[in-house]
Formats: sequence, C-alpha cells, structure tokens
Amino acid sequence: VALADDARRGHPVAQAAMRRAGRALGLAIASATHLCDLEVVSIGGGISQAGALLFDPLEETLRAHARMDYARRLSVVPAALGQTAGLVGAAALIYEADKYWSAD
Repeated sequence: VALADDARRGHPVAQAAMRRAGRALGLAIASATHLCDLEVVSIGGGISQAGALLFDPLEETLRAHARMDYARRLSVVPAALGQTAGLVGAAALIYEADKYWSAD
C-alpha cells in the first residue's frame, strides 16, 4: 500500500516498481490462462488496492501476450474482499476442511 501511495505522489522509483509488478502479473496470468483456460482472475491483498497503477500495465501486458481466443476473453478484477481475501480463504479452508482434504 505504501508503494502505491508513493507512486501516486509521483515518486519515479515507486512508479517503475508498480509498472514492473503489473507487467510481471500480466505475463504470469497470460501464461496460466493458456495452460488452464481461465475465465476470471481475482487479484487480492494489499496490491489489489493500487488500482490503475497496477491494473493498467497488467492489462496491457496480458493483452499483448494472450494469443489464444479464450485467453483474450479473460477478466482480471480486484478481489471483492480486498486485503482480507487471503484471510477469509484460509478461514474457509479450516472451517470446511472436510470438503478440501480427505483422510486417504
């Protein structure tokens, strides 16, 4: 969050770091989509709060590297739960453990 705040204030190193993070995520998501035929990718945690600083370079890179038709239809969105997405997911795994792991 501090990095995004610095980037919004115009700090060039912070802006470059956000662009690099967005490009890296875009490339990783494009690769994963080609392997797994994803329809939606949700970005959670503190980085998801960066808005356009992260999502603009992410989308640009994703669209440049999405070669398959199904990969071009992918939507990348910030997690609805924002910074608490990971915590809620971990709690769900504990609460509903029998649905995710078996004894064998």
